[in-house]
Amino acid sequence: MMMDSTSRWDRKILCVGLCNIDIIQMCDTYPVEDSDQRCQSSRWQRGGNASNNCTVLANLGVRCELLASFSESNTFQFALADLRGRNIAFDHCVYHPDTEVPLSTVWLSLATGTRTIVHSNPNLPELTLEDFARIDLAEYGWIHFEGRRNTAEIVQMIRSIDRWNKLPETGCSRITVSVELEKPRSSNLDLLTDGIDYVFVGKDFARFLGHESAHAIARALKESHPGPYTLICPWGSSDTVALDGNGRWYEQRTYPPAVIRDSLGAGDTFVAGCIFKLYGGETSLEQALEFASQLAGEKLAHFGFDWPAKSTGEK
Repeated sequence: MMMDSTSRWDRKILCVGLCNIDIIQMCDTYPVEDSDQRCQSSRWQRGGNASNNCTVLANLGVRCELLASFSESNTFQFALADLRGRNIAFDHCVYHPDTEVPLSTVWLSLATGTRTIVHSNPNLPELTLEDFARIDLAEYGWIHFEGRRNTAEIVQMIRSIDRWNKLPETGCSRITVSVELEKPRSSNLDLLTDGIDYVFVGKDFARFLGHESAHAIARALKESHPGPYTLICPWGSSDTVALDGNGRWYEQRTYPPAVIRDSLGAGDTFVAGCIFKLYGGETSLEQALEFASQLAGEKLAHFGFDWPAKSTGEK
């Protein structure tokens, strides 16, 4: 895939968040409680929102890096091997001895294309500001944060980027900052702080706050947490809604395939698609939303993530 020759593309995209292992079983229908049945097929897959973002970006030809907490368990070597195989950097990840591997058990229903996830993460610590401070900000052009339990630490990470962006010597090397608010926890609201450029809001988080439409959550967040950031809210099979820093609204249709095969990671694909198109600074928000929506639609038609580089055109 052709890449821009501009200096911005010489800097990596960093995704900060979770890396876990997904154990996926494809079933004809969702399992009945207290039943014993066979699945059609099963697989292991490296998962986690930030981890999946990196997978999609790497498939699209972007130099990217994952920053996450890692278990030193032998089982976790599966995830490390997959990162190496996809040329995703993880040089600054933090290893923790005597911790269990974060696992997600995923049931994919072939009848409906839906996925049901049960997650386990008993003792792997979240990233700290000290962990983040070990990176060299000059290496990155975009840093994306997955909203997690370490909200206070993430806020401090964002503020450290904001201070760096305001240095006179930073100049045109300013870092774009985005955050994803997905998990239903009120502390995510603290991430709407100074220094952010893009906010991706998930449907589960919107409903947790009592909002039943993308328009409603976008309007509410902009009223309660005003700022120049652009807010993007994909709403499942319904249209995606965005509200930019100037108060302009955007609506983007979805592109569902004829057959939905695998919805696991479709939202992560959409987020990565937006970042990919917006990163160079030559694509409008409308164009980015269109590309990301088409990319997520294509992902729904395929199992896993090993398809985007073959099915998308040049950036």
